[in-house]
Amino acid sequence: MHRLRPAATLAGLVLARGLAAQQCDLRVFGIEDGLPGSTVTTLAQDSAGFLWLDTDGGLCRFDGVTFARWDTTGAPPPREVGAVRMPGMASWGLRERPQQQASTPGSGTWTATDRGVLRRHGHAEERYTVRNGLGSDLVQCVFADASGVVWIGTRNGGVARWTSDAAIRWGVRDGLPGNMVSAVARLPDGRLFLGCADGGLAVLDTNGLSIPGPAEGLLSGEVRCLAFGERTLLVGTADGLFEAPMHTGRWAFDRVPRSRQVDALLALPNGHVWVGTPRGLFDRMPGAEGVRVGQDTLPVAALALDGDSVLIGTAQGLFRAPAANSSASWTRLFPAGEEDITALARDHEGNIWAGTRTRGLLRLAPSGPARWTTAEGLSSDRVRQVLLDAYDNVWVGTARGFDMLELDVLQEQVIGITHYGTADGFPGIEALPGACLLDRDSALWFGTTRGAVRFDPRRLLEDPVPPRTRIADITLFFAHPDWSKWCDSLGADGLPVGLKVPYDQDHFTFFFSGLSLADPEKVRFRYRLQGHDADWSPITAEDRITYSGLGPGDYVFEVQARNGSGVWNDRPATFAFSITPPLWRTTGFRTTAVALVLLLLFGSLRLRDRRARLARERLERMVSERTRELADEKHRSESLLLNILPETTAAELKERGTTEARHYDECTVLFSDFQGFTTISERMEATGVVTELDRFFRAFDRLTDTYGLEKIKTIGDAYMCASGVPVPRADHAEAAVRMALDMVDAVDRLNAERAEEGKHPWPIRIGLHSGPLVAGVVGEKKFAYDIWGSTVNLASRMESNSEAGRINCSEATYRLIRDRFRCEPRGRIPVKGQGEAAMYFVTGAH
Repeated sequence: MHRLRPAATLAGLVLARGLAAQQCDLRVFGIEDGLPGSTVTTLAQDSAGFLWLDTDGGLCRFDGVTFARWDTTGAPPPREVGAVRMPGMASWGLRERPQQQASTPGSGTWTATDRGVLRRHGHAEERYTVRNGLGSDLVQCVFADASGVVWIGTRNGGVARWTSDAAIRWGVRDGLPGNMVSAVARLPDGRLFLGCADGGLAVLDTNGLSIPGPAEGLLSGEVRCLAFGERTLLVGTADGLFEAPMHTGRWAFDRVPRSRQVDALLALPNGHVWVGTPRGLFDRMPGAEGVRVGQDTLPVAALALDGDSVLIGTAQGLFRAPAANSSASWTRLFPAGEEDITALARDHEGNIWAGTRTRGLLRLAPSGPARWTTAEGLSSDRVRQVLLDAYDNVWVGTARGFDMLELDVLQEQVIGITHYGTADGFPGIEALPGACLLDRDSALWFGTTRGAVRFDPRRLLEDPVPPRTRIADITLFFAHPDWSKWCDSLGADGLPVGLKVPYDQDHFTFFFSGLSLADPEKVRFRYRLQGHDADWSPITAEDRITYSGLGPGDYVFEVQARNGSGVWNDRPATFAFSITPPLWRTTGFRTTAVALVLLLLFGSLRLRDRRARLARERLERMVSERTRELADEKHRSESLLLNILPETTAAELKERGTTEARHYDECTVLFSDFQGFTTISERMEATGVVTELDRFFRAFDRLTDTYGLEKIKTIGDAYMCASGVPVPRADHAEAAVRMALDMVDAVDRLNAERAEEGKHPWPIRIGLHSGPLVAGVVGEKKFAYDIWGSTVNLASRMESNSEAGRINCSEATYRLIRDRFRCEPRGRIPVKGQGEAAMYFVTGAH
């Protein structure tokens, strides 16, 4: 067994914080980000909230997004940052000395050294170096801004920003065998297990980091999932299931016989472990071989415990199975068939949360299903992980990051969705399926394509300082005009003061910003234009807005900003301007024009317009009514025709007035009747017989729609349909057999209901035969679609030779279905007019 013992790593990892990986939330800014120089010697902050940096490339100002180099020709920097003109240099500098220490209430004391930056927090001590993501180990200065963010200036390594220690990362550089962390699990004794899809398994305990490999019997380097059995560790891999005892002091893995790729594992309270594979679900029993769970062979991607049942996520929907009975069949839950389930979780209220491959997040609750996609705020519709934190908030790992859905106290409504990505300390944006864990200290673990991340939301920085909002620029028709001809003066920010523009200058674009050094990516805005907008706009991340087609009037543009902690600035930035009206829109001109028009044209135009309007409205109503009536009649006629004839036949009849009979080489005809129907009907009234027949035949009609069979006709208690007409199909026999099996199930269900009503059962007999036939419409009145040929006759003979509750098929049908259905040979049986014919009872699907 390979064992790594880096003291500095594991002491902090396993003992101090459970797993405090070396890679913390440090964002480094360098020359490629716009910093004038790579060496930062002094840091300061002015009263407006800007960060000032003195570098070997000159002085610059940082607004959280952009570094702006300070030119010698410009005004001096604000006095409160200690600015001074540096002799012999074409730049301004900062008079302040480099700060060697900085303190914040939430993060402790930071000290600059030539071996990184040293942080003391209570009795704990940590050192951040290049290994942790720092740009350089030679730290020149440290500075804590008003929001609690710590800035670290280095020599030749730019400036680094530390926001919080909520996110701790762990990857190959910290000892893991791979960066693609696909499974996370922890034992009550504190041991942590990290499975990598590109390197194998890592185990962290008080002794350090161990990496079991081929020498210990773990022959696969692609770990997909983990579970704990009774005193054993189970590792699901792409090459099968491996098992090892956990209490022997050394790892010794054995491959479970006949196991293949494992995609999901679930340990049950009874000691069994259910194993999800691409070929179905299996029950791994202690000391015994695994057995298949249920009869379904769908690929299983996710498993979750739901009381005494197990939720099963597959490529074709969500299922439930009893945990105590692995032989029981699965029960399908919503949605039916079209959902590809990738992740499952159950909250304390009993709601089921299911991630899908391409259709977002589903919640199955007693009040009904609900769905969240990118339209509702998710970062991606490709959901890989679903995890509930200690407060029952739902965390969703997707292909584009991580989202937290905050719920109300009743776990019914989503209050908001917060996205977390690389800006929050996560190592990569793509989550791996199932690799998530709620730790015992309420921290969250996520596996990504770039390592694992331990995220503690309680450690997020709460920034009390609202962002400083300002209107940065204004354009007119997307250009910068000469404002001087329309305004009193230009302000210090370059914006016009007392702006009044003509009526045809009505296309404004406002650019604004919110200064928040702690988390500039999460600054949000809302704005309104008084005189145009009735209320504030929805909250947005966009930093510009365009207004066009503004009418004459007085306007005030207002914008507010909110930082990443949700704190708004209470005084919006404003800009006032006016648009003057044209001459013909002045009061005097309008009064004269209106009086003249009223005097000369009021009477005649009013009367003519009224008559024309009434005539037009009357004509439009008549046309609308006639059009609607014709459309309704046409729809009723076509619906009636399609209810009598197949769609292709009906289309041919409408187009040509006649139809031609067609020959079909391969079809399957299904006949059914109720055994002893004559005796049954004699004991019932005629209306009762018809009612009960309708009850069964309606169920059969629904099955023809389900399996695509064509209903031909009913004669008394006989029901006749065909597969492969009027549209040929290669699986005509399989479709007919599946419908026959469902007909038997439907009759059993209806007979059970009849038994509860005190009525006698109606046993059904079904016969099937496959072969050629002719189909078409005969006659000129009361059109009916029918089929003819020996295939029809022999199918009728199969039905008459069947038994109650059985499906009897001919040898021709048997040859087409024998690979997919279980059949019971009956031998050769005399058939009226046909001699002897081989027959088979269909008993079910393989």
